[in-house]
Amino acid sequence: MDRIFGTPEEPLFNDKCTAVTADILQEWLISLASINNKTITISSPQEQGLFKTGEYAEFVFNTCDQFKMAPEAKYLALEIFDRFMVHHIKDLYSHVIQSGSKHCQADWRALLDRIKNQLKLRAVSCCQIASKLTSHYKVVSASKARRFLRDYCGHRYTADGILQSELRVLKTLNYNVTVPSTLTYIETLLEILGYNDHEADVKVYHAVAMQVLTVVYIRYSEVYKRLFEVTGLSPQCTDRKKYMAVKADKMLLAASVIVSSVYLADQLLSDRITDQLSRITHIPCDDIIDLTSVIVQLVSEDK
Repeated sequence: MDRIFGTPEEPLFNDKCTAVTADILQEWLISLASINNKTITISSPQEQGLFKTGEYAEFVFNTCDQFKMAPEAKYLALEIFDRFMVHHIKDLYSHVIQSGSKHCQADWRALLDRIKNQLKLRAVSCCQIASKLTSHYKVVSASKARRFLRDYCGHRYTADGILQSELRVLKTLNYNVTVPSTLTYIETLLEILGYNDHEADVKVYHAVAMQVLTVVYIRYSEVYKRLFEVTGLSPQCTDRKKYMAVKADKMLLAASVIVSSVYLADQLLSDRITDQLSRITHIPCDDIIDLTSVIVQLVSEDK
């Protein structure tokens, strides 16, 4: 039954029966590029992936694996969690400052302790939301979330507590939780790549890309630290605008993950794919190559 009505385990790239037309692909790419450019424009130093790296990413990914969620849901959950935590902390900090309390520092320390204690609950809530956005039959219900937090995390919450946490995430983000994940960009570029180049083995690249993307997120901070060492950029005032733009650019990250995957699968094709992706995205080849070299190096270290 799942094979008939369920979401396929992998996208059906350039499928003869279900593939979209070139015009629709172009419109979808333009839409993603517009969203990406807007994200870059409004990016700030505080929203630079602080909570989508390291142990945070590992916990979200492991949680999604326990719930058997689709890959798209996994990366979307991490994006939601990162955005929520940044806004949540900023909101609480503003509340403490504006309260006029004589014990602001003590109040803030107490809030920080509460935030840390609720981290896993918030992460699970983000997984619940992502599951509802990406699937109609693999939704993570409140009862599933409650059992997971009890059995795997040692935390006991009521069903109402689970629901209130999910609502807190939604309200904090003003219900804006449908932002495309990096995987959406990757799959769109692969679909276009397969349409333009029938010899490109996009299914293989997709399988490798998901593994590469997981490594990139777990080592997200290190990826960009090394990239900025290579390019000479820094978060200081002179480079701040470009520094933030590079970290917020999902199109660049998606193109670089694909080229990294091609390099790992068949090194001889990487230059050709880089050139094609550069023409599709209008991102300079050198920018894609810089980030790709860092990603390949980190992936090689993890083998």
